[in-house]
Formats: sequence, C-alpha cells, structure tokens
Amino acid sequence: MKNFEQKIFNYLAARLSPKRFEHSCNVAKLSVELASIYGVDVLKAQTAGLLHDCAKSMTEKALISFCVRKRVKTPNFKALVKYAPQLLHSFAGEIIAKENFDIKDRDLLNAVRNHTLGRPEMSMLEKILFTADAVSYDRKFPFSAKTRKLAKTDFNAAFKAVMRAKMEYVLNKGVWLCPKALETWNFYAV
Repeated sequence: MKNFEQKIFNYLAARLSPKRFEHSCNVAKLSVELASIYGVDVLKAQTAGLLHDCAKSMTEKALISFCVRKRVKTPNFKALVKYAPQLLHSFAGEIIAKENFDIKDRDLLNAVRNHTLGRPEMSMLEKILFTADAVSYDRKFPFSAKTRKLAKTDFNAAFKAVMRAKMEYVLNKGVWLCPKALETWNFYAV
C-alpha cells in the first residue's frame, strides 16, 4: 500500500503548486477524520482526499481538450466550457484516478467526480469529500473553522452549511450557477 500512496504523492507533487498540494493533504486528513467518525473506509477517504484536485493545475484550455479527448460525460458540458471551465477539473480528476492509479472503486471515483457540484443521492464518502474540500484545515473562509468543528458532531448540518456557502459564493459573485449545483441543493434542502 505504501507504493500506491507514494505514487499518488509523486504525481501530485510533480503537478500541483505547493499550496494546492498542501490543500490536498489537508483535505485527505480531514476526510480520514470524518470517515473514522462516520464509519466510512478511511483508506478510500484518504485516497479521494488526495486525488480530488489532481487535475486542478490544468489550464482551462487543457481541461476542455482533455474532457473532449477522453469523451468525459459531464452535465451541462457546453455551459461549463463557456461559463466555468475550471469546474471540469473534478470530471478530469475521475479519469486521472482511473487511468493513472487503476482505481476502479465507483464510490471513490464518484467522490472525486462530485466534490465540487455534488449530486442527488451522494454516498457518505462523496459527502465527506465535498465537505472536507470546503472546510479543510488550510481554508480560511469565515465559516470554515466553525463548520469543520460542526462536521465532527452534526455532519448533516455541516454538509448543508457547505452547500449553502457554495451557493452564496456563486450568487454573491454574480456569475453563472451550474444547474448541477442547484439540483444538488434542491435534493438536500428538503
């Protein structure tokens, strides 16, 4: 197992900025903590946390090209390309996890794929990664520390707080809101 972890570390260290690499390690750490509290496989949580931003260093042009070349199925692809191509990193990350690390576990791949926009009926691993990414130890958003602490005692409340914060962030910026994020919100808000 050490060789597998080392392969991931080497891949990330060669491709991500030091700050993004540190973020990935922090997301993995929090994912493991939450997984151990909520009965989720900690190795899968660690792997998902490490790999969630493995495509983040790709330029928008490279992400688009990668997704077209690999025939990545993404919801709202044309709109994503036009309004928020950086969101494609989660879909590209799923492919990198599959192809570069031979990961076949659907739950783990879904966690990487859905860590930015979410989806209805997410598994607990998916929700953990979605939440850990937003409130990892390196995050300095006003709600991060409070929500991180809440996630360890009332996960559903923390998960909803993260969804709300993501929606508010996009709305406050006055930019395009991906229908997939709205679909996720609508599914869990009721």
